[in-house]
Amino acid sequence: MDNGWPIFYKDDLKISNLDSSIGICTLWTKKDIIFTRLSENKYAVCGNLYTIQGINPMIKNILANPRIRKIVLCGADLMKSGEALINFIKYGIDENRKIINSSGFIDDDINQELVESLRNNIEIIDMRGREREIPLVLSNLDDNPTPFMEPIFIKEVDTIKAETYSEETSFKVIGKSIGETWLKMLDIVMKFGEVKGTEYNMNQREVINLIAIVEGDDEKISDWLPITEEDLENYFANFFGEAEDFGVTYTYGERLTAYPFRSGKRLNQIEYAVSYLKENKNTRRAIAFVWNVEKDSFIGNEPPCITQISWLVKNNKLYQTAIIRSSDVYGAWHINAFGLRRIQREIAEKVGLELGSLITISISAHVYENNWKEAENILNKFYRGKQMLLEEDKNGYFLIKLENDEIVVEHRVSDGRKSSYEFKGKKAQVLYKKILNENLISRMDHAAYLGYELARAEDALKKVKPFVQDEA
Repeated sequence: MDNGWPIFYKDDLKISNLDSSIGICTLWTKKDIIFTRLSENKYAVCGNLYTIQGINPMIKNILANPRIRKIVLCGADLMKSGEALINFIKYGIDENRKIINSSGFIDDDINQELVESLRNNIEIIDMRGREREIPLVLSNLDDNPTPFMEPIFIKEVDTIKAETYSEETSFKVIGKSIGETWLKMLDIVMKFGEVKGTEYNMNQREVINLIAIVEGDDEKISDWLPITEEDLENYFANFFGEAEDFGVTYTYGERLTAYPFRSGKRLNQIEYAVSYLKENKNTRRAIAFVWNVEKDSFIGNEPPCITQISWLVKNNKLYQTAIIRSSDVYGAWHINAFGLRRIQREIAEKVGLELGSLITISISAHVYENNWKEAENILNKFYRGKQMLLEEDKNGYFLIKLENDEIVVEHRVSDGRKSSYEFKGKKAQVLYKKILNENLISRMDHAAYLGYELARAEDALKKVKPFVQDEA
């Protein structure tokens, strides 16, 4: 076998006997719980399958090593990725390349002939819930490593022709819903993300410190999101489960509601935050940590992605900020955002507050190369080429008029009252630079609109004709 195999997630897989035809898929359960019970000559590879999106790199690894003919499926199927894999082998894909009876899609570069070859030559041995029987099952399996085809190496190729320059750090997107915010995040990462390697033997596009603000309270799943209601329910059902129940390193709910101390005591950080907020709504101590320095610094490839959540109150609204050290924008941000929103709503109700914005700060916001094509397809279909609608700028708005042979610009706050800021002059360029320097505009569409209206006002002033500000 070529030393380049596996072509995806090489450093995250347990490689054993490459002359074997058997692969072990442990889903969300820590793979070492399973493979330490097995003789290494009994299987070729052992690894996790956390999400449905992971089926594509798994398929491409098998195509590159067609000796693998059997997959022992086991472990906690928290996100139904195992169910999706079974459905793929059993039913195939529809005309839209969607796995039948699943929310997953198969990449375009795995053509229909390869799909059918895989389905006809791969056997799934479903051992979910019967993990203790795996050693016996392996000893009785016919291990026939005869390849079912010639190896095919499908590696992701970025179809974007040139890199787009961006700031080194810090982007901000705002949306009314999780779906709208996600589209804008996806566009930022695919447009400005640096192509670089990862610890999983595949490339990524990455931007640093992407701030996403979800202002609205719409829980609907947008048409373009690659998740279903069933995916969400599975996520919520397991979010607050005990890690030991699933054989996983942690669950977010466990860390938030039963944070472990060395003494053996556990702390419900959610209830602790609620008590702080009830006692003093001005507190800055309503905070919860997911990252456990003692444990997570040394557990390899499975540490939490969300590391910290904090809550602040403003205008009787509860605002929640989550720090995400590693944010897979395509595959995980959206479903994490739904989970975070549910926590925020629960706390707001307990404290008696309205729901404010959800803010996430993704220190590393990235899209893995196996999702680049589908990300571009979604953006081209639902986002790019659309006309932006002018939305309210929370910093206020401007009234522009001509008085005494000058352009006069009044700043108004959102309720219509005049602020202390007023600008006068004859040149649009001078005026908009002064206004921008005062940090009174938070949205690019408002800045563009202001420049356009000031240019019209200057033209009217020069030509001595009436000026009426256009509505946005």
